[in-house]
Amino acid sequence: MTMRIIWEWLRRWQLSLFEKVILTNSLLLLAEAIAALWVTSHALEAHHFLIDTAFLVAATLLSIAINAFLLRASFRPLFRLLEVIRRVSAGQTEARAELAATDSEVGQLAAAFNAMLDRLEELRHQQSALILQAREEELRRVSRELHDESSQNLTAVLVYCEILMRTVESLPDRVIAGETRQQLVTSCQQLSELAQRTLDAIRQLSQRLRPPVLDDLGLVAALRWLVEDSRQRFCLPVELTIEEQPLWQCLPPLYETTLFRIAQEALTNVARHARASRAQLSLWLAPAAVHLCIQDDGSGYDPGQRSNGLGLVSMRERAALLGGRLSIDAHPGQGTRVEVILPLPAPAT
Repeated sequence: MTMRIIWEWLRRWQLSLFEKVILTNSLLLLAEAIAALWVTSHALEAHHFLIDTAFLVAATLLSIAINAFLLRASFRPLFRLLEVIRRVSAGQTEARAELAATDSEVGQLAAAFNAMLDRLEELRHQQSALILQAREEELRRVSRELHDESSQNLTAVLVYCEILMRTVESLPDRVIAGETRQQLVTSCQQLSELAQRTLDAIRQLSQRLRPPVLDDLGLVAALRWLVEDSRQRFCLPVELTIEEQPLWQCLPPLYETTLFRIAQEALTNVARHARASRAQLSLWLAPAAVHLCIQDDGSGYDPGQRSNGLGLVSMRERAALLGGRLSIDAHPGQGTRVEVILPLPAPAT
């Protein structure tokens, strides 16, 4: 009890650890000196050595106990700070040190450490945003090149095949034999069909890399295209529910891209891993936030075993960049529900 009273008294003074140790030991030495004078003045000569020895042992033990309590109480915030450092090193970047007023030096150290973590987290988000932006720009460029250059070249091949086939068919029999003519026509038809299939595949790939509808018509149209694409590619019936809101036409491009990519990744996971017979995609507006939910009736999974797979890290990162959060409700045999909540940006003033 006495030590706690001393500690509370020292806390009110907001002293540094050095000042606490000096002050405590000075008071302790003063008290021991007064006690020693009193003991020696009242001690009998016959028991003088025994009394002095007992007093020295008691004073030494008391000094050790008080200093041990003082140092332990002073270093306790440092131990908590060390635990936070270990958690951050283990990947829990959201961990922060508690700011307590027990010691000004430790409090300043914890505040500086928290400020450093906040700055590093901000830089990490900025770098991740730049990486995602560069990735989207690269996908847009590749999509445009596939659509413009490769598609045009294959279209030219189709035209040349058609011209060649008509030319072969129009040649007289004295120039080319009938059997050879038929072989050439068949080869031209096969080449034309192959070029057409390749052209269709390139166009589909171009749209999946960066759907032009997302840039031209916005998020709602892009989600409708995504649902139709999932039906055609994966034979997965997807029910689309979108709340009628004029805000959908005013969302920033980064919000549209984030919501579309999360929906695209989630539906791809449903088609490839969930063994679901149907899925549901919902988009609605809550107070100051946009909600996107993808739910299926598939096999589900254990979130503890696959928390870092299936593109979930990418989806969480995209949501975190806009200050949002992504939650997953999944149980084996009970389907999966993925919901992302993005806070709306503050209106421009």
